[in-house]
Amino acid sequence: MQAVLVAPFLMRFRLGARTFGGEVGTRLRAAVREALPDFDVQDTEPDSPMLFDYHVSTGGSRLSGEKTVGTVTIGNAGEWWIRFDPSGMCSMMRTVDVDNRDGLHQRERELVTLLNPHVRRWVDAISATMLSSGLVDAAGPDTMEQGMLLWWHRVLINPPQDEEPAATRTYGVQKKIHDNAWLRFGDGFTSLINLPPHRLGDVLIGVITATDDWIAVDEANRLISARLRRLDATRWHEVEDVDNEFQASLKLGKDLALRDMVRLEESRYLVNASGVVRAAAEECWKMDRERAAVETQLQTLRDSLDVHRTIIQGQRDERRNDMLTVVTLAALFQAVLVWYDFAHESDNALGPALRLTVAGITLVLTGIFVTTTLIGGRRRRRPR
Repeated sequence: MQAVLVAPFLMRFRLGARTFGGEVGTRLRAAVREALPDFDVQDTEPDSPMLFDYHVSTGGSRLSGEKTVGTVTIGNAGEWWIRFDPSGMCSMMRTVDVDNRDGLHQRERELVTLLNPHVRRWVDAISATMLSSGLVDAAGPDTMEQGMLLWWHRVLINPPQDEEPAATRTYGVQKKIHDNAWLRFGDGFTSLINLPPHRLGDVLIGVITATDDWIAVDEANRLISARLRRLDATRWHEVEDVDNEFQASLKLGKDLALRDMVRLEESRYLVNASGVVRAAAEECWKMDRERAAVETQLQTLRDSLDVHRTIIQGQRDERRNDMLTVVTLAALFQAVLVWYDFAHESDNALGPALRLTVAGITLVLTGIFVTTTLIGGRRRRRPR
């Protein structure tokens, strides 16, 4: 049984709102050459600018920058085709021949052990170079684990009926992909039936594009959820703190929207077969539902920050009202002293003593009232 193993892995950087454009792709290619001296970079340009039916679209790189694709031989793991993407979401793949699915999984376990140290080294070196350039943003800790193979997606080519998994045979999304060829897309597997060999590259590009879409949506959910958790655990005391968090949330929303725009641009330039694979993946993985969840979470985050700002402003108004009350009463007590000064002559023997007594009583009452007011206000503002 022949299968193509496709494995995504993540860099430690992502495209930011200020970094879209070809410069990122150019810098990435240089960083890949530095980290992988034996990497054989393939020319991804079509023979003619008028040629559209090409297995690696270049039209979708206008915003994100050109991808770096090529091959490298990794010891006992053999030769691998790798795509380094300016978005920080990369993929590698190779074809294997096995007797059955048990043999396929055994081979996968062996390859994970062989490949992960190399992937970690590449990711560390390339990410350090890209982050030092200032063209990209750090991915942060709230993403899937970086610097390792995340999972295998197996593209099975004409699998025997008894070896095709239920993921495609029973639960997969089936679509016609060529004259008499079909694909069944499922979780972790894609089965190709009667596909001409020259269309295999289109299918693999579709699988990689769909995988990048899924990772991006999953990462958006993770980032927003992490910010919501921090929001729930934080107690702000100043409006400026909420404003800073609100600005950070706006940047997150803008970055996610622009990343989504990049993926949509790339999907528009997919050739027909790749587009069919991507559509099957969207249906199988319920991507529309996941994107709707991202939008809902992002709006919830903004609404929560608005509520926090309103609460803090109300607390600040309460403190101001308390202080105005204290100042007003202190002024009234002072009016008592002024009245006493007018009511008693300075040559009255009892005047100075009574003046001191009244002043002392006024001071004590003012202190008691100020303390009571401030403690009562703090109790009212204590978070529940």
